[in-house]
Amino acid sequence: MILAMVLLIGAVSIALAAPLLLRRLTDTSMAPATVLSAWLGSIGGAVFFGVSAVVVLLWPDHAPAESAVETLARCWSVISHAAAPWIIEAGAGLGVLALAAVAMRATVVGRRHTREQSRVRAYHREVLAIVARSRGDGVMWLDHPVPMAYSVGGRPGIVVATDGLAACLSVGEREAVLAHERAHLRGQHHRMVSVCAILAEVFPRVPLFVAAPTAVKILIELTADQYAARVTSAATVHSALTAVSDSSLPRPAGTLGLSNDMSLRLWALRTAGRTRWPRLSNTAVATVSMFGPVFTVMLGVSATAAVVCA
Repeated sequence: MILAMVLLIGAVSIALAAPLLLRRLTDTSMAPATVLSAWLGSIGGAVFFGVSAVVVLLWPDHAPAESAVETLARCWSVISHAAAPWIIEAGAGLGVLALAAVAMRATVVGRRHTREQSRVRAYHREVLAIVARSRGDGVMWLDHPVPMAYSVGGRPGIVVATDGLAACLSVGEREAVLAHERAHLRGQHHRMVSVCAILAEVFPRVPLFVAAPTAVKILIELTADQYAARVTSAATVHSALTAVSDSSLPRPAGTLGLSNDMSLRLWALRTAGRTRWPRLSNTAVATVSMFGPVFTVMLGVSATAAVVCA
């Protein structure tokens, strides 16, 4: 029971406190990919520890690691074992009902969202097969004067650009824009946005999940900009973004475009730092974001138990 309580408090702490902390990181010089890892780690932690709390309550006898937790909080473990059995059973029953309701809603919302996205992507591919053409560069080109580029997720993903983009940009700027869109496909950014949208609909009152879609969309744009800057240069990406920022043509549903939060993106290109070991740093930040709150709760429980025992 102590372990379940720690896991539940950890999940609630992440869900409530993480958005306030993570929003501040977006306005710093920290690499966007690192901030994105922190958001994804927090989302994963909230879901994982919330489900784990219910699993621990249902576990026959002692769940793994429960003995170690009760050793750290020995006085609380005595209270836990002295509690009436019906309290634990009632908590487990409520947990099962809540988990089942969430699982059913997530399944319904997820299937609906997936079907809608698949239908849009299929229709988009059919239209592109008729009106677009390929130049052998892996990009579908549209005969349209407005400078525009976007990517469509799926297997395989598609990068779409207009002749207007090729006409108004230099070769380097055009390569920066295409590298940006390829970064979306390479990083599975469309899938991240879809998962965040599903969680926000399933948990409409949880601050972390409500804030995640907007924050993640911004961060994946910043991350793709940084990738394009490594392929070309920050100055090239900056000039390309400036050239296409006046385009107000709406992007098709299910795509990621170039027009989101342009002022923030131009600022990030000038200020965002680069990490020496990006994969290691991103993994470390995601791990801390996921497990840090639970360890903090465990330390708090241990400290409180020590005071009570004393």
